[in-house]
Amino acid sequence: MNKTTEKAFVVAKILESVSAAWFFGTYILFLQSLGIDLLSASLLNSIFMGLSSVLDPFTGNIGDRVGQKRIYLFGLLMWSLSHIVYWMSSGFWGCAMAEIVGAVGLASRSEALESWLRNHSTEEKTHMAMAQGAYWGRLMTIPTAIMGGIIGAKWGLEWPWLISGVTGIITMVMIGIWLKDIPERPIGHEPTSADLHIWRIAKDAWKDPILRRTFVLTALLFACFQPFNMFWPVVFKEATGQAQWLGSMWIGIAVASALGSKLAEKWVINSKGLAVIVLSVGVPMLLTPWKGSWILMLLIPFVLHEIGRSMWLPILWSYTNRRISSQTRTSVNSLRSSAGTTGAVIGLLVSGVLTKLITPTQVWGVSAVVLILIAVWVYGWNHDV
Repeated sequence: MNKTTEKAFVVAKILESVSAAWFFGTYILFLQSLGIDLLSASLLNSIFMGLSSVLDPFTGNIGDRVGQKRIYLFGLLMWSLSHIVYWMSSGFWGCAMAEIVGAVGLASRSEALESWLRNHSTEEKTHMAMAQGAYWGRLMTIPTAIMGGIIGAKWGLEWPWLISGVTGIITMVMIGIWLKDIPERPIGHEPTSADLHIWRIAKDAWKDPILRRTFVLTALLFACFQPFNMFWPVVFKEATGQAQWLGSMWIGIAVASALGSKLAEKWVINSKGLAVIVLSVGVPMLLTPWKGSWILMLLIPFVLHEIGRSMWLPILWSYTNRRISSQTRTSVNSLRSSAGTTGAVIGLLVSGVLTKLITPTQVWGVSAVVLILIAVWVYGWNHDV
């Protein structure tokens, strides 16, 4: 088979997505089954996000030094092992260890393969491949998420973790074989030691006004998204009184995300386009705290917000990477990713505390208002790339 870098990237992202989807509908329910409440669950996820935030710039820098493919495959391995640790966990501290291992995995694979692709391809082809990888990846998670929900409900919520860990390791081997014939770097893209000093890279990136704004935007968005990520299984279980169908809930999420990824292929890559996307996330979620039919006031708004959720990252990624050199691409992208996980820690802690004062859907409403304000700010940016 004739493999282009774009085709190789899309296949890798599909395999990565499918192997990780087994526990998507049961994560928070598994934690609750161990006696972990929503605040403690937020603390666990904060451990994960906080460590990932610290490691991300350094693993990205390692990727620029030794090769993005290598650090990406190592990240997949650690990510898969973290799921096996979760399978063995029986309380908070076992889950914390799983989150630590998973943070190493996320930081290592974060931005690595995307940066590798961009160094081998054009902006247009990279953007298209990222959108296609997300589109097909989301659709292909539907069977595994549904089966994971069924397996968790019938045989125990720990079993989707084991399946995800084992299939993740198999996937890592398959992707390694699939990518092995394509070189780490194009000729002429070898960086010097001076190019790769991480503190210098961070300082130079922060001086760029557009990169600085995108770092801040990423942090704010991740903070606002965390209560959506953490609370939806609890919200829908309470609304319907059943957990077995939560795997099927992933059908709507995945289809909406796939639609957003498809729209992102042709979306305008500028600040105005970003503002519209952020608004499309905030407005539907503003409906969720209001009483009424759970289908109209919870299910439909939640599914609709996933369209924008899947659009913003490839648009922002292409918008940002116009400003980044190939020699330091993974390092700078990992700095932005680190800003996102730092924002996620803040969002997790704040939303976890808020659940002691207001309901999860009211926390969603707070995040929705902040997202709308962020959209107004982004729309007011005066300078595009």
